[in-house]
This record gives sequence, structure tokens and C-alpha cells, in this order.
Amino acid sequence: MKKILFRILAALAALVALAVLALVVKFYVLSPKSRPAPTTVAPTSPEAIERGRYLVENVTACTGCHSKVQSDVPGEPPVPGMVGAGRDFGVDPLFPGHSYPPNITPDKETGIGTWTDGEIVRAIREGVSRDGRALFPQMPYMTYGRSLSDDDTLAIVAYLRTLKPVNNRMPRTVVDFPVSMFIRGAPAPLAAPPPPAPSPSDKLARGKWLLDVSSCHDCHDLVDSHRNPLPGKAFGGGIPFTTPKGVVVAPNISSDKATGIGAYSDDDLRRVFDEGIGKAGRPLYVMPWSYYKGLTREDKDALIAALRAAPAVANAVAPSQLK
Repeated sequence: MKKILFRILAALAALVALAVLALVVKFYVLSPKSRPAPTTVAPTSPEAIERGRYLVENVTACTGCHSKVQSDVPGEPPVPGMVGAGRDFGVDPLFPGHSYPPNITPDKETGIGTWTDGEIVRAIREGVSRDGRALFPQMPYMTYGRSLSDDDTLAIVAYLRTLKPVNNRMPRTVVDFPVSMFIRGAPAPLAAPPPPAPSPSDKLARGKWLLDVSSCHDCHDLVDSHRNPLPGKAFGGGIPFTTPKGVVVAPNISSDKATGIGAYSDDDLRRVFDEGIGKAGRPLYVMPWSYYKGLTREDKDALIAALRAAPAVANAVAPSQLK
């Protein structure tokens, strides 16, 4: 009996060892999946730079995450002189570690001044840093990998090159184990470049693209306790954000008339984008409307059309607790 028990335990130990070895190989040898950075070069024309500026400052709001911001001011505008210089998101009970989005100014010591255009493109859409490290998916590279065309991504690079260099070395984002292991398996090379953004003339398609590329889902989807989106609950709201002004809860922006924006008029929604004022007349914190207010009228109308078309999600969100 003792010999049988010993053999069983030995077999179990061998299985555990094999499982551990398989995890090590998968996540620390074979991951992250990446390819050499493309040799593509960003254009330098005024038109390309302006297209990049519009995307960075009004659509993707890259500088909202990569700048020190005035978090006690509605719209979280960047601190003057720190645009693109990196941000400390502080302690978030829903984040497995500590997030420090890096300096993306062209500073050569602490920013992306020595990165090639292709390395920046790969980081934006494939989630792999210059040194081969997997980026934490708070950087929405999976979204950009399906929504930013080659031309749009290179326009973003062109604009980032024009930012004022700021010498500001950021700590590397800290991710707790085992999440730090699992995120290594998330990046993947693009199978094919995404198609161009829909034309403003196709209002609904354009609006859906804007909802995606502007990362509206990241803050407004209804999620579980691990912050994973719940199927069929897009835009249901409820994620809490701790700010100097108190706890801000992302509202339900689905088309539900009782708990979402179904009862909002188009002018109510335009006021959100243009002034950062909710239907109840209160200023909006965390919501980066200070970036979205620069969207064209056509793009704002497209966003509104897409929100109207989104399925209704009945979810009464708790009110924000502001000081």
C-alpha cells in the first residue's frame, strides 16, 4: 500500500512539475508573441501631423493617460508643460499593481526620442515595447490593433514627434503575479492592417468606430469584480474611480430610457462633449470631455447616433460621491 501511495504521489508531483514547466515555457519563453518592428516611416507633411493631432488630442486621447493631469478639475486637463510626459495613476483597488503610463514625448533620455517609427507603431497596435516587454492592456493596443489603420497610426507617430520633449523618467508599471504572467500571453503580431476609418458620411459606422477607438467601453461597460466586461452589458456603467474630488462612478450610457441615456436629448449629449455637464447640470470628473470637445460636429453626431443604436442595458448606477 505504501508503495502504491508513493507512486501516486510521485506521479502527481511529476504532473505538477510538467504543468509548471508548461506555464514557464508558454509565458516566459514563447511569450510575448512579437515580430521585428516594421521599418515603416511616418510622414512629415502638415496634413499628416494635423491628422495625428486630431487623433491624439481628440479621439484616442493618448495624452489623457500619458500626461500628469489636474484630476481635481472637470475633464482632467493636462498640467501645463507636462503633456505626454507620463502619468502616475496612483493606487487603484481594481488594478493588480501600480500603473505608470510612460513618457511619450520625443525626449531622448526618458521618452521615445530614440525609438524608431516602427517600434512606436508596434507598441501602439501590438502591445510590445521597444525592449520586447509586453505592455499591460490598460494601454488599449488590442483595440488599436483592430481600429487604427496604417495611415492613422503613422499620423499619430508623426504628431508625437512634434510634442515638446520633457525630461521626465517614469517608473515602470508594476503588475502583481500571476497577472504579470498572464499578460505576457496577450500581445500578438497583426495578421493584417486594419481598414481605414469609416467616412463621416457613414454616420453609424463612423460612430461605432469612434466608440471603439476612443475606448468608451473601457470605462462604461458593466464589469465583474475582476473588471472583465460582462457579455451583453456594453455601456451599462458602474466602474468606480477614486479622485481628489471623491469617488466617481461611470454612468450607464446605453440607450436604456430609465437608467441610461435614452431620455437624453441630442443637445444634452452635446453638452456632455462640449462642456462636461451632465443632464442633471453637474460637472463631470474623470470623463475626458476636455479632449472630446475638440471632435468635429460630424464626429459628435456620429457618436450620438452610435450610442442611440447600442442595445439598452437596464442598470441603475450608484451616484458618484463627490466632496
